[in-house]
Amino acid sequence: MKTLNNVILFLSILSISGIVYGADNVTKNENSETKKEETVTFSTEVTQAKDNATSKAENELDKFGFGPAIFLIEYDEEILKDSKDIKVRGDGTISSSGSKYSASLGVELHYDFSFGRKIKCYSNCNVASNWNVTSSHRLSPFIGLFDIENGINGMAAGFIYGYTKGDSNGENKTTLNFGVGWTVHKDRLVLSSDVKEGLIPLADLNFEDYTQRKDVEGLTFMLSVNMGF
Repeated sequence: MKTLNNVILFLSILSISGIVYGADNVTKNENSETKKEETVTFSTEVTQAKDNATSKAENELDKFGFGPAIFLIEYDEEILKDSKDIKVRGDGTISSSGSKYSASLGVELHYDFSFGRKIKCYSNCNVASNWNVTSSHRLSPFIGLFDIENGINGMAAGFIYGYTKGDSNGENKTTLNFGVGWTVHKDRLVLSSDVKEGLIPLADLNFEDYTQRKDVEGLTFMLSVNMGF
């Protein structure tokens, strides 16, 4: 009889343990499913926040930019500083000491088309405002003005590539731009069309006729920096 009671007691304990264990598993499964749902919801919120931040970044980055620039110019023909740059050799031929290269300070205006944007978030990434652009690339058409101390004497147009870098908060952005394009520089002193270097000028030309002023075209390489754009 005592043995039977012990068996019944043992079976009762097993039954209760099974019920408790089953109930605990149900609770754990419910908690696990709840956590999964919360994770999926949070992941969806993060994705939506990043998409919103990306769309906002595109609107903020694709805009007009303006800044100081330096223009490195290669002219189609030599530019003279003054008439003293022309000399007549002993054999009567003409020599000149002009240059086809120049550098000038000015300003440039461009419209950015950004690409390759890197958007990062370091905390609370389900909030769009916590996603910030840390870097991006840009391709832009530009127009430039240089030699502007006494009016606008130089103009340029072309395309630039720019690289923008900001801090982790997406602030303090700096853009370095490299451009190439066509330029025209007004009222430059050059050899007259009737005078060729290395040749004897026409006999009826006076020395002052050896030069002329004209608008000279060429290529330009432009470098500019934009802060805070």
